[in-house]
Amino acid sequence: MLLPCAVIHPTALPVHGTHGDAPMRRLPTTPRTSMTVAICSVFAVLAAPTAHAAPSPDPAPTAGPDRATALIASMGADRTGGTFYDGDGRLVVAVTDEAAARTVRAQGGTAEVVEHSTDELNSVRTALDRRIADTDPIPNTAWGVDPSTNQVTVSVFDGVSAADRKRLTDVVADYGDKVRVEELPGGIKETAYESLGGIGIVAPYGPTYCTLGFNVRDSSGKKYFVTAGHCASRDEEEFWHREAGGIYFGERTEWWDFGEVEKDYAVIEYVNDDVAAYGAVRAAGATYEITDSRYPDDGESVKRAGAVSSDLVGQVINPSVTFTFPSGKVMKNMIETSHCAKPGDSGGPLWAGTDALGIASATNTPADASCNSAQSQYRTFFQPVHWVLARYGLSAF
Repeated sequence: MLLPCAVIHPTALPVHGTHGDAPMRRLPTTPRTSMTVAICSVFAVLAAPTAHAAPSPDPAPTAGPDRATALIASMGADRTGGTFYDGDGRLVVAVTDEAAARTVRAQGGTAEVVEHSTDELNSVRTALDRRIADTDPIPNTAWGVDPSTNQVTVSVFDGVSAADRKRLTDVVADYGDKVRVEELPGGIKETAYESLGGIGIVAPYGPTYCTLGFNVRDSSGKKYFVTAGHCASRDEEEFWHREAGGIYFGERTEWWDFGEVEKDYAVIEYVNDDVAAYGAVRAAGATYEITDSRYPDDGESVKRAGAVSSDLVGQVINPSVTFTFPSGKVMKNMIETSHCAKPGDSGGPLWAGTDALGIASATNTPADASCNSAQSQYRTFFQPVHWVLARYGLSAF
């Protein structure tokens, strides 16, 4: 079942403290992982293609992220199929014809000719949203465009009824080989907890226990932090303290909790002048500097930290996924990774290098399961943090 990762109600496990339902994580089962062009704007070094790719002459990899993004935009979503990392960690550009492939190679990149364009696959994803998520959602399901397979991947977690499974199968059949279905254990659940021990943040009048995501600031230098919206949606979750020592941090200024805009975030303004907020993430005894934010690349290696558990070995499974909680709540344009997470981890940071990527929202990890980098059957879902910061004129530091 899918759980959110906060903790407020013992039956709902949001990733921040405890409030609701959310999904899980997966390790790659194919030699490549995918990236959706519409969401991912960062492009790593281009190199040789994968097994069924049309191999390029293996030039010196000179095309960087910005040039690659511009290149894809210039060719259009009707001639490209996204970008993905292959099994060796090299980024590949999927295109639909040889002329486009030659254009990529001329820029020092790796091209793979595929059957379906981004436009085609996005239209299938949109159709699934319209026919299922927007009308009669099926709990414990998720789908998104996977450029590495040149398909829309539909994930079916535990808890899907026979009737819903048949309905999903019937709908998916209309799109032929543009869709593939995978079966994954567990259900989507929120990962929040109340009155949980360990390092984190608390709303003492909740009481809600969650994880601080990232410290951010506005153009004047005023500091805030971001966490999961389902941690801070209730009246008694306005004021936030550090869990260890009960030090007062500040108060909620903005939030969305799985509402009509299908977002899960909260912005907390620092009020206590005695608190020093640093642009870094602390996990497993190490400090990771954060200097910027962006949308994730499909297939890239990412880290997750939480007040209850951390998983520092993970991968972006889909940078823009639609999933449905058992309650029927639908979330769109979320990040799916191959991490585990526990109740109380809600709001926790997802990052790569020095870039902030997401805020933990939901997982399929059972509350009593072991959570470490050796687990392959779990998924965790994140609110893209770059969207939040852009909306409110904030930046990571």
